[in-house]
Amino acid sequence: MNTYAYLLSGITLLPVLGVIILILWKKATKTQAAILGIISESCALIIPIILLSELRAGRSVVFSLPWIPNMGISFSLELNWLSLIFLITEVLVTLAAMIYSLGDKDGEKRSHYYYALLLLFSLGMSGTTLADDVFLFYIFWELMLIASCLLIISWGHGENRLRVALKYFIITHIGSLMVLVCLILLYVNFGTASLSALTVQAASLPAQTQVFMIIFFLIGFCIKMAIFPVHLWLPDAHTVAPMPVTIILAAAMLSMGTYGVLRFPVALFSLEAMQPFALWMMIAGLISEVYGALMALAEKDIKRIIAYSSVSQMGYILFGLGSLTHDGMVGSIMHVIYHAIVKALLFMVVGILLAAAHERNIDKIGGLAKKMPVITVCAAIGVLGISGMPPLGIFNSEWMIFAGGFDSGFPIVLTVITLLGSILTVIYSLRFFGKIFFGDTKPEKVDTNISKALLISTVAVTVFLIIEGLTPGPLLTWSELGLVSILGGLP
Repeated sequence: MNTYAYLLSGITLLPVLGVIILILWKKATKTQAAILGIISESCALIIPIILLSELRAGRSVVFSLPWIPNMGISFSLELNWLSLIFLITEVLVTLAAMIYSLGDKDGEKRSHYYYALLLLFSLGMSGTTLADDVFLFYIFWELMLIASCLLIISWGHGENRLRVALKYFIITHIGSLMVLVCLILLYVNFGTASLSALTVQAASLPAQTQVFMIIFFLIGFCIKMAIFPVHLWLPDAHTVAPMPVTIILAAAMLSMGTYGVLRFPVALFSLEAMQPFALWMMIAGLISEVYGALMALAEKDIKRIIAYSSVSQMGYILFGLGSLTHDGMVGSIMHVIYHAIVKALLFMVVGILLAAAHERNIDKIGGLAKKMPVITVCAAIGVLGISGMPPLGIFNSEWMIFAGGFDSGFPIVLTVITLLGSILTVIYSLRFFGKIFFGDTKPEKVDTNISKALLISTVAVTVFLIIEGLTPGPLLTWSELGLVSILGGLP
């Protein structure tokens, strides 16, 4: 192994070192614990940027050490274009959430454990995107769930946080077990846990076995994506979780389901084997898009409004994946990144509103534009972003997804309805913005003394959203290369 391979291992090892230090450093203040967490995440961001030169040279970066040799299991990590996109997205979101948390009241008690779990949460996602061994993949996949559940139980809001965490755990774990069934089947049939090897061999499985595995993979990963009707865990979990955790859940963890669909059924089996499921994926995506938007329109809790918008936005992604076209699938990958930025921004705005107004009911909040002009501008850009207004990013990804839908060969009416359904996003977004920032000022007492950490992180994400929308070229190139890395060529 070369230097780059050892450097790759640092993406998982450095956060583990940070976790160990935080657990032992029991007297750490919240600021000290947060800074240590931010440093660890910054290292996890710098390393893939350094390794980018290897990918541009046409070489993937692999780190592998024997783990359980007699079972053919190893600690194998691989950085390719697809994993790079999801890795950087997850790390950036976690970094933004940690900086935001410095101004948030959550995590004041037992701060060292709080940030240790945030690091473990991020580690689970990083390991999931990098794992080149199905056994290792599943360990990291479950680490995401365990860390996030502990964060909700220990620092969540409301007396029902234990019930919500249990519901979240059970539903998402059912999806995990469906994925596990498929991973074990792969291992039993081919005697190896190497994902690279399985990617070459899986297409030789009997047709009935492939159908069974595709169904289980899709349902399992759709649960993580919170696609209707397997979305039931999401609204409550996002509402009860501490705001930094909510940001990571919505902007980063949901994308792991998309990564799973791309990395397993799409990459393991031929597009011909996926074709019988394409229409159903598009229909499920369309239903999730419309349902999530209608629920966001009906909700009064401002945090749940943005939570339900995730159900809707994940619908667009599944629709694009289901098209099995170059434009649709590339658009879905781009949408993951744009959604992460927009969703992080909107939840940051909601967190500031909750701290300022001490109110969650949208009917009891209004006229805040005069008192909070900077946050009003950030919220406006976030609302325009999620509505797909050019030149902000989601316009670019939705364009690609709709183009993929029209090119899929399925009835045009499906894509037309999906396109028209985006009007619902505009409606609930404008309702959210208009009711909160215009009209009569309420409540009477609004705390406009916003923490610098909250303000700086929110403004930074806003600026990043504008930049990503104005310069979509690099992300489009990365997304196309990511698709090539799993399909071996453009479909």
